Amino acid sequence: MASRDVLRPLTGNPLVRGIFFVSVLVIAIGWALRTLAEAGTLLGVILVPVALSVLFTGVLMPLQVLLNHKLKLPRSLGAALTVVLAFLGVVCVLWVAGTNLAKGTGDIVDAFGAQLVQLRDWAIAATPLDQQQVDDLVGQATTWLQENQSGLAQGAMGAGVGFAGFLVSGVLAMVATFFFLAQGDRIWAAVIVVLFPERMHREAWQASRRGWVTLATYCRTQLLVAAVDALGIGLGAFLLGVPFVIPIMAVTFILCFIPFVGAIVSSALAVAMALAFQGPGVALAMLGVCILVQQVEANVLSPILMGKAVDVHPLLILLSVAGATYVLGLVGALFVVPVIATIKSMVLYLNGTDPFPGLATGGRALLTPPKTLIGPRDPVRSPRRIGDATPRWLVEEQAEQEEAVAEAQRGERRGGSTRA
Repeated sequence: MASRDVLRPLTGNPLVRGIFFVSVLVIAIGWALRTLAEAGTLLGVILVPVALSVLFTGVLMPLQVLLNHKLKLPRSLGAALTVVLAFLGVVCVLWVAGTNLAKGTGDIVDAFGAQLVQLRDWAIAATPLDQQQVDDLVGQATTWLQENQSGLAQGAMGAGVGFAGFLVSGVLAMVATFFFLAQGDRIWAAVIVVLFPERMHREAWQASRRGWVTLATYCRTQLLVAAVDALGIGLGAFLLGVPFVIPIMAVTFILCFIPFVGAIVSSALAVAMALAFQGPGVALAMLGVCILVQQVEANVLSPILMGKAVDVHPLLILLSVAGATYVLGLVGALFVVPVIATIKSMVLYLNGTDPFPGLATGGRALLTPPKTLIGPRDPVRSPRRIGDATPRWLVEEQAEQEEAVAEAQRGERRGGSTRA
């Protein structure tokens, strides 16, 4: 009885109840994610291809819309052509890159061997080790490279041709992509009808439209960003005389779909190739090219292409990628950002803050550009003095933005009725 009297002031405080609720929610979400990760490990053979097919659908939908809306092809035929063209393009690029890398594995081993000799000379001059000790270390490394040269070649061939074989064998992902392209609206409508009562159909459908705009924008932007990174780094490698430009471009293109991690790994590969074949000076220049390309992509290209359609704070991206990588590996790092961005758009709409008000005024999720759907909305900037960003200030800023958007939409409707 006495203990309850002591706890009553705490449990009666709304703020304490809120903190307790948030703590329980965080624990429940963590437990659910862990359970989901364990289940995903068992069902990964099915879940990963289906999840990839959703991303493929977001990338390929513009081509499907072109074939179906503009060229008047049947939905199924347009979807089949879209999947086949994309599939052949990816397989050809990976096969060429893997074959090129496998044939040049011997050159890579020789180049690294030469660099080991230079490293030996530097170590003798700059460290207290004598020549015999350094020669022993270099000899062991060289022997390992020579003994494992055939294995490295087979591994490189397996990395290229084996990955292409994985794509060929990924029938489930291709079939799912075909059905999502051809019947995605019907499939999702059926899911909503099955899962939700009739009174919730409209809200669920409208929320899913917002989520799709965010997901599709993210997928298409990542495709363009990965292509720009691959072309920029590949061009820099070509101009600097670094060999294996095509494999470097292919690996960069693939890895850039993984936030943060992909950029670091792809840059490390390009710099390692430059160091092995051209020496430290060119390697530093290659590092500068990688940093320049990625800074242009992150600070210029991505904001222009994504705008506010994919509005996720960089710190949240970093933490979510780190957590997803720890729990699910690179698969988690690949999917976590689009999942978070999509869920955020849907939750905002359900909470009364429409991230894409243009959809409510006749906009179309598949055809209307995301910037048009967002409307004339300026980003909420931080106040000049630190400590002034209070919850009240943030609410007032967001209310002013929403009022400005509503006023602009009213002005557009008045202008349209006057012209009519």
